[in-house]
Amino acid sequence: MATGKLRLTENVLSFWKSIVFLITPVILCPLPFYYANTENSKIAACAYAVIIMAVYWTGDILPLAVTALLPIAMFPILGVQPSRKVCINYLNDMNFLMIGGLMVAVAMERWNLHKRIALKAVLMVGVEPRWLMLGMMSVTAFLSMWISNMATTAMMVPIAQAISAEILKEKGPEEREEGQGQKKTLTSDDENTVLLSTRTSRNEQSQELPLENIAVEKCDDDDDDDDMDLLADQARPSAEQADKVTKGLLLCICYAANIGGTATLIGTAPNILVVQTVQTMFPKSPGIDFASWFFFGFPTMVLTLLLAWLWLQWQFVSQSCVPGCASRRGCGGKCQRHKNVAAYKAIRRQYDELGPFSFAESVVLVHFILLVLLWFFRDMKFIKLENGQAAGWAYFFVRDYVTDSSAVLLICLSLFIWPARPPSRGREDLHPSDDEPGPSILDWPTVERNLSWEVIILLGGGYALADGVKVSGLSAWMGQGFRGLEGFSPAFIVIIITIMIAFITEFSSNTSAASIFLPILGTLAQGICVHPYYLMIPAAIACSFAFMLPVATPANAIVFSYGRIKVLDMAKSGLGLNLLCLFVLNIAINTYGVPLYQLQDFPPWTVCTAPVTTAGPSGTPANITTLVGN
Repeated sequence: MATGKLRLTENVLSFWKSIVFLITPVILCPLPFYYANTENSKIAACAYAVIIMAVYWTGDILPLAVTALLPIAMFPILGVQPSRKVCINYLNDMNFLMIGGLMVAVAMERWNLHKRIALKAVLMVGVEPRWLMLGMMSVTAFLSMWISNMATTAMMVPIAQAISAEILKEKGPEEREEGQGQKKTLTSDDENTVLLSTRTSRNEQSQELPLENIAVEKCDDDDDDDDMDLLADQARPSAEQADKVTKGLLLCICYAANIGGTATLIGTAPNILVVQTVQTMFPKSPGIDFASWFFFGFPTMVLTLLLAWLWLQWQFVSQSCVPGCASRRGCGGKCQRHKNVAAYKAIRRQYDELGPFSFAESVVLVHFILLVLLWFFRDMKFIKLENGQAAGWAYFFVRDYVTDSSAVLLICLSLFIWPARPPSRGREDLHPSDDEPGPSILDWPTVERNLSWEVIILLGGGYALADGVKVSGLSAWMGQGFRGLEGFSPAFIVIIITIMIAFITEFSSNTSAASIFLPILGTLAQGICVHPYYLMIPAAIACSFAFMLPVATPANAIVFSYGRIKVLDMAKSGLGLNLLCLFVLNIAINTYGVPLYQLQDFPPWTVCTAPVTTAGPSGTPANITTLVGN
């Protein structure tokens, strides 16, 4: 009997997602029914839809993109908005900005430009673990600024696996037992050669790699057996050291991918969401363009990336693992260096396999640079001309007609037309068949196959949610409830918000968390009379600071799937990194973020729903002095 009950319980629990899917709307249904015939009917109906979407997103009850489509069905049925107005949110200006950015990323991936950049950077920094980690993080962060974090991580992790296999070989069982029993000395025949064994990644077949030569600078006194023992120990890292550094190399990639996406508008979905939410809730605001976001996001990204590198050094790379200068007995204090020739050759071999810099790569690189320039110089609000008008090429056209999405789609159109190889007329070195037209840099089957359509739908669901919250009056109702926070400093509120969001995104999608919280924070800013950017921009960036769990981001999941990282490893290193990044973020928004976004003044394009006595002094967010004094 007990066994039957246990089996029934297990069967029920195996369908827990279906149960939550069915029960959640039923449990919450009293909310819209109770307020059905009151003036708050739309508010209750919108809150009903928002809570259901939050439960589905947080519990991963449905695929994220499917949950993002719920407003199309629920808002019209509940009387929040007509369907034609809800659907507009799924293909608006910001969504096309993301589509264009993803198309450029597809072009980079198709012609391996991103891989060439990564391998070249690794060759430049060398193969020492400390600087190799910095090089890997810098490349990953840079690529994540322009292509998706998941694609960047998927490309960089195999490179890290190959590098770690060459640099830090794992000791075999026999070698470990021998090392525990006694030291192994080097003879004259193997003085410059150390035999190490390794195993490949979980996605490759196990095989024994070729012997690896370690180039060693000899001491003047090399007759001392103890010196040779020490030399062997330095040349061969222990199994524990090898494992630690390998984990550090893998973790640094997913962490750098999450951090790098915060630097640009197209780097990650929450960045785009905050721009569209501002436009939806505050239509008279000047908005946030690519340049204004970059001037705040890029310095913050660099600072957090450096702190992440130092943190991972302290956690995973000990001094004994890092080749350098060390004084040793019998060498007279001379420098000892160990250069891993095999590791360098392995990286060089991967780079050489790409061949010479191709015409297609040159075309993609030129288009990419042109796109960045178009984004930066479209609307330079920080430069005022004599007539008071801001500088920028967009002012040659009808005012406010040209946006960042216009620029990126122009570049995408060019990529669909531009050939992948130069014309062959007049060149005798080419085969006659090369006279035929080559493929274009981009074609639709490639875009259709590689474009992340899920991200586009997720963004649309977030925009629809923010629009519904505003139209239904739910945002105004929440603004009344937020008046109780007037007694707290806005700086303290930002700290609490960023910590809360950073830990919530450990269990839910970054995009879904931003979709839920950004409209609430926009209303909260009105309720406590501070600049909306002061709360919304740090919240959007905090959505990317999810470092503790494999399920937090696709980048974390990819690294975890290789089997070298344990959940405890990620949680221990991720917790400290979360706190460090949040510290930098809060310092940034209260320092150079203030003059950049004029946070010291409450903007005229929004409405304060709480009484304000005096504004804060220059250099601090509006109302901060009054709130602190209360």
